[in-house]
Amino acid sequence: MTERRLVRPAALQRLRDTYRTKGVLLPEIQRHVMKQSSAPRPDDHSLEHMHPSDLCKPDWCGRHDYYRIVGTPVEKESKANPSFRMENIWAEGTSIHSKFQTWLWEMGVLFGDWTCKACGHRWGALSPTECQFCRSERIVYSELPMRHERYMVEGHADAAVHADWWRGLVEVKSIGVNSWRFDAPLLWNRYQAGESAEDIWMGINRPFSSHLRQGMFYLWMTWPRYEQILFIYEAKFHQQTKEFLVDYNKSLIEPILEEVRDVAHAVRSGRQPPPRPSWAEDPVSRICTSCEYRRECWQLGATHGTQAHAQEAPAVLVTKSTGARRKRALRKT
Repeated sequence: MTERRLVRPAALQRLRDTYRTKGVLLPEIQRHVMKQSSAPRPDDHSLEHMHPSDLCKPDWCGRHDYYRIVGTPVEKESKANPSFRMENIWAEGTSIHSKFQTWLWEMGVLFGDWTCKACGHRWGALSPTECQFCRSERIVYSELPMRHERYMVEGHADAAVHADWWRGLVEVKSIGVNSWRFDAPLLWNRYQAGESAEDIWMGINRPFSSHLRQGMFYLWMTWPRYEQILFIYEAKFHQQTKEFLVDYNKSLIEPILEEVRDVAHAVRSGRQPPPRPSWAEDPVSRICTSCEYRRECWQLGATHGTQAHAQEAPAVLVTKSTGARRKRALRKT
């Protein structure tokens, strides 16, 4: 399945600006990247399942996923806002994942799904050297897919290692300043207060909470085949690395699993949607205003917010009084 992303006018203007940028090679690279960012790209997330990459976030909304799974029409299209800088950051994170997967492949311990670029065949194997169908060596790692049908959850881990000395899942995380902003607010506050990135990096001694929850969902879907997950952190600013080995602990995700179960039950029963999360106080809250199912969820009708409530009362026609009438009214007071 592919989808074409709508691009914000600001991003299109940045693309036009590259044509006025002075330089020999870099402007050409920027134009190429910006054009690619608005082209159709494959969607590796099924629309009919929930995903650990979303479930691990504190602002995950099961009601939103319910509307998506049952095929509720979206009320507005979310537009992409690409920039060369953000595409460069994304590519750097992808390359960090890719190099660790390649090294595990070369070591002969990388297990998961593989795709042949020559014939399109996909199969599961441990560090193969060629396509099992057409014998082409043009094969790529497609990570380790997993699915829990009862709870309607689907995901894929970065890697699975099958070695003599250890067997488990692997998640590779590229850590930069923005990682602290979104996944570790306390570290972000320290950085904002003037502490250096290097000092903050040295103090990281456990995976971030959102990463832990994501990893527990992967182990929950694959247990007892895999009982541990190993997080590899690499700092984007100096390429130093750390690893954290974590045992399966279902209690870390049990509250979320209850909400996930409610969503799956609501989808299968065809009845009312699951309750809104506790942080969804009203339709004008920060997260709800950006939701593409907001009007359906809050039953706001064709307009939104206070405008919808204003239309419930009949409009009052107001005309400006004449000067003589105003004078007579003032004499009576």
